[in-house]
Amino acid sequence: MTSNSDSPVYLIAPCYLAGPDTSMSTALTAHLEAAGWARKPVRAGLAFSHRERGGLVEAVHAPDGTPPGESPCPALSWEFTARPGPGRPSTWSVRFTPATPPELPTAFAHALTSPDPAADPDGGAPHYLQAPGLTDLTTAPLQQARWQRDIGSYWSAWNAPDRQGVVITPVAPGVDGYGGADWLLAARRASDKTVMWMAVAHPNTPTHLMRTLCTALASPAPVPRQRKPAS
Repeated sequence: MTSNSDSPVYLIAPCYLAGPDTSMSTALTAHLEAAGWARKPVRAGLAFSHRERGGLVEAVHAPDGTPPGESPCPALSWEFTARPGPGRPSTWSVRFTPATPPELPTAFAHALTSPDPAADPDGGAPHYLQAPGLTDLTTAPLQQARWQRDIGSYWSAWNAPDRQGVVITPVAPGVDGYGGADWLLAARRASDKTVMWMAVAHPNTPTHLMRTLCTALASPAPVPRQRKPAS
């Protein structure tokens, strides 16, 4: 811990137990605007969008969490979506609940707004609409960080060494578009295994974007907070 006379700064590791941080979420909205995304207010908070030839990416930020209403889904803080163009069905979406450490949506947004070296230079689809590759390429950062793998019939789970962080791999939907299961990233309390936050991502989310999330999740670098997390 480092501090000054006004406010202490706690360095928390691992980052998935650090909890939310308002200032970093504000910096993320500024980054999207600096990257040229259009911004407009919506009932839940702010909506951002960026349109280019062959692609449209959108983000919604609800600072206080979007009320789930009648939906069984949990409240959301950030939601990112990509589609080929306005009015087209979404190709994928990634959602973060309010207590998610902002390092994760920030890393995701930076990867989303940065040109990808593997993007087609001849005018193909934007990098964020590339088809996903092998799951093992996505989860390689977890393996390198010595997370433990639990293999099921159609999926696998990666557990952090402290058993508080987890990543569950997706199941691709069938040809009819149904029957799939999303990526799940989450952290839970050590005392009673209560889930503190989660993020879900559609199986079509490109590999390099999901790998960025796994890299951020497995990073051993401490992150700053103005208060100690409840975990």
